[in-house]
Amino acid sequence: MDRKRTPHAALVQMLQEGSISLPVVLFTQYKRLGLSEGEVMLLIHIMLYQEKEGKSFPTVSELEERMSVSADQVVRWLQSLVRGGFLSIDEEVTENGIRSERYSTTPLLQQLAAAYLEGEVPDMTEEGEEDSYGRLFQTFEQEFGRPLSPMECETLSHWIDQDGYSAELILAALREAVFSNKLNFRYIDRILLEWQRNCIRTPEEAVEYAKKFHQKGVLYQSTPHQKKDGFSFYNWVNQN
Repeated sequence: MDRKRTPHAALVQMLQEGSISLPVVLFTQYKRLGLSEGEVMLLIHIMLYQEKEGKSFPTVSELEERMSVSADQVVRWLQSLVRGGFLSIDEEVTENGIRSERYSTTPLLQQLAAAYLEGEVPDMTEEGEEDSYGRLFQTFEQEFGRPLSPMECETLSHWIDQDGYSAELILAALREAVFSNKLNFRYIDRILLEWQRNCIRTPEEAVEYAKKFHQKGVLYQSTPHQKKDGFSFYNWVNQN
């Protein structure tokens, strides 16, 4: 009798040891937060990789292997989660100085807690700003000619939520990068940082800032002391 129960008991023990901790509120509140079942399952897989397999930043291929959707769909869900403030990508530095990225579900837990305690989904944006926010991502994807990666979505969200750049100023920096033929996020970030250092907060101020150098016949270009921070500004407002 004991022999018959032993395999069953061992299997039950294995299942118990192989479980992961998931907040019940995730299942009761995800619909109110606007999350789809696919996005929730993707979050669960990320949690599983992190908690049980020690992979803090599973690849799209690894996630695709465990889901019944394509890699493109996984990427779209990752983008949506980052845009919606449910998932972030944090940078870590090991003791050896090696930099790596990891997914963080802390933003999700914060939204779940707010929804549970307040009894409603937190208002992340004012009316009308959400559409502007979405158009900003769409414009970037149109200019890049491809979907943005999760890391790029995180960077774009960081510019807005953490750095406080307006959508209009970010678009101005995007256009500047397009006309400079340097279409990459690192260069756009350097433009925004340069403008921030010079208290440039609107597209109009950015144009005036550029005009100063046009009038003097001087452009921000790479020099021995400016090689990392040099720019070439164009009056993109008057371009057709």
